[in-house]
Amino acid sequence: MALLKRSIFFALVLPVNGFVIYDADDLSRGNLGDECINSLAADIACHSEVKTFMRLGYRGSLATTTRTDLVCTGACSASLRSWFNSVASNCEGKSFGDDDTVPMKFGGYMWAGWNETCVKDPKTKRYCNEIIDEFSEVDSIEEMPRNELCHTCHIRRLAMMQSSQYSIYNEYYKEQLEYVYKTCGGRTGPTDIPPPLKTAKPVEAPFCVTNKRYMTKEGDTCDSIAKASHVSGAELYMGNQGLIGDCRNIPANLQLCLPLECETYTVQPEDTCVRIEFRLGLKLDSLRFYNSWLKYDCSNLQPATDFYGKAICVSPQGGTFTGTIPDSAPTNGLGRNDGYNLSAVAPPKDVKVADGTTLDCGRWHVVGEDDTCTSIHMDHNIPANYHVCVGVLGQTPTQPDTGNPTPSPVQAGMIKNCKKFHLVAATTTCDSIQKYYKITMAQLRKWNPAIDANCNGLWAKYYVCVQA
Repeated sequence: MALLKRSIFFALVLPVNGFVIYDADDLSRGNLGDECINSLAADIACHSEVKTFMRLGYRGSLATTTRTDLVCTGACSASLRSWFNSVASNCEGKSFGDDDTVPMKFGGYMWAGWNETCVKDPKTKRYCNEIIDEFSEVDSIEEMPRNELCHTCHIRRLAMMQSSQYSIYNEYYKEQLEYVYKTCGGRTGPTDIPPPLKTAKPVEAPFCVTNKRYMTKEGDTCDSIAKASHVSGAELYMGNQGLIGDCRNIPANLQLCLPLECETYTVQPEDTCVRIEFRLGLKLDSLRFYNSWLKYDCSNLQPATDFYGKAICVSPQGGTFTGTIPDSAPTNGLGRNDGYNLSAVAPPKDVKVADGTTLDCGRWHVVGEDDTCTSIHMDHNIPANYHVCVGVLGQTPTQPDTGNPTPSPVQAGMIKNCKKFHLVAATTTCDSIQKYYKITMAQLRKWNPAIDANCNGLWAKYYVCVQA
């Protein structure tokens, strides 16, 4: 037993020769100045236990009175006060670190921690933390016995925390102190939370593509905001997911970014994408282009708008481009921008010019043995819409194809001379094709024999002929 006591005794004998918070060499790389650096790097004549107070937290009992006595010395108190006052004076207006750390921060934490650890009961002269450790265990402050709730140590400890910017005093302890003052008669004092150690930097509003914002009010929903602002409810939600939890119940005083405007339509209970497109005279499948959240088969139209709101886009967001593309500026010399030159160039000497070739030519090409129409086209960057190849010398001329190119893939057996095609979507029906293109079922089946009288054989993602 004596050995055990001796072990405990030696465990309590910790270094007491002081320490430093900052090393002067580490601080010299900044712009703090010599006086500030010397103050920050000054020795603190305290027990090493005090160094643990640099971590912000609630300061409880140090387990034994002996350990607390080693910490709570007048020399330590004076050293902490001197360090703090010196840094406050010589480092005024300066900060360092990525978070604009106040120079007094860690010394202030230690000084506040020392005060909270070393406060004593004026009657018994015991450390208050040791007395508080003996209080009854309860789930809430309302359950505390009155003699403990209103004990001088309990009140003094909370009030001491409230008085310092360097304590952990927050909303939780504020509520406790307010309850103490309300319950313990004759006790009163400030309860507000001290200002932060540094002035908070203004938070920039997140990027908003339209730079148009809306401040919510009581009763707002995605649907009501969307209809009033001529935007899609779904786009409003998706652009503000960090703020909107439930589209049907949006808190007041939120600043939302409004999406690009569009022509909107209010979805009705019986609506489908095809029905809306026919009603508004839109191209088939256009709703999916205007509302990217719609599934390929449009099956989520009703459930999605039940949540996002019934306002959807029926035109491109931001409007349709109505401007004109400016003509290319004319250039002198050989034209490489629009296929034309401003002046004629004589053909090369000693070279035969093909019969029928105009002499009003801005550039000439001498045909070689390996030349083809395509190679000449590529060599001279001739736009496809400015010439028609009819063969080079020594080759048999071919006539250009004047038919309508057939896309791929197509329905089996489709006629060869089709003039117009339609890509079938998962929601497309024979009836919708007939109504949109104003054709009969007989015509549709004649041009697309794979489709039977019941519209079987109409395959999604295949082209069908809709005009011949």
